Amino acid sequence: MPRIVIVSPSPLLADGLAAALRQVADWDVRVGHKDDDADAWLLVGEDLVLRGADGAGAQLAADTGAARLRAAVAAVLEGLSVRETPWTLAAPEHEPLTPRELEVFELLGKGLSNRDIGGVLGISAHTAKYHVAQILAKVGAATRAEAVHEGLRCGLIGL
Repeated sequence: MPRIVIVSPSPLLADGLAAALRQVADWDVRVGHKDDDADAWLLVGEDLVLRGADGAGAQLAADTGAARLRAAVAAVLEGLSVRETPWTLAAPEHEPLTPRELEVFELLGKGLSNRDIGGVLGISAHTAKYHVAQILAKVGAATRAEAVHEGLRCGLIGL
């Protein structure tokens, strides 16, 4: 039976989320702390952030419905990552990225160096560096971290 621990600054909100998740019969849902032993942790803040013990994760809007929340938990327990993009998210205000730049961006978001990106994609480190520079310019970022933040915000890359 998978154990899900909910971590929230609001006990009332945590109890409501726990009640929504307890409707799935084979889940042990508890309100607790990040240090508790669990198969997944639901961290409640401005967004709902779900972290699986195996590295999978989900980011959901705070007003996500119970059915979507249960679906996201089920996906994370299966090792998948989920990101719900709210309808209110504005379209990116930058030049579109090429398919290759999107591939590089995903690897950049995973923290890979230019050399590692090149190795994964079968290109030189110099070519990877060029693509990273193009991504930074197109998303208006000065650093790799800023670019990843913007990519996550705009839904260009996943968790």
